[in-house]
Amino acid sequence: MIKYFWIALVAIHYLMHEVQREVALAFDTYITELFSVGENTFSFTFFKSITYLGKSKFIGFGSILCVLYLWIMKKDYWNMAVFSIGIAGGDVLNGWIKNHVKRVRPENQSI
Repeated sequence: MIKYFWIALVAIHYLMHEVQREVALAFDTYITELFSVGENTFSFTFFKSITYLGKSKFIGFGSILCVLYLWIMKKDYWNMAVFSIGIAGGDVLNGWIKNHVKRVRPENQSI
């Protein structure tokens, strides 16, 4: 388990370093070309809908529902605490990475 942690840590460090160089990564170019769609297509509507799943309001509301379920229905206080710490920790980590990398959004973002 610890071995995989170090592998993930090295991979994240490498990716952060590459992103900070401000050169378009081959992966970025490939994904952009793969998912470039017109505005009035099913794919555009689908990806725009998926984007809302990552918004703070949606995650917050879903988290509250999960915590209430664990509290009221399951009486599982341990998992309730672990879930809450995981959501809060993920938010802190996300903010730290965004502040550390400081990468701007792509110019052609239409969502």
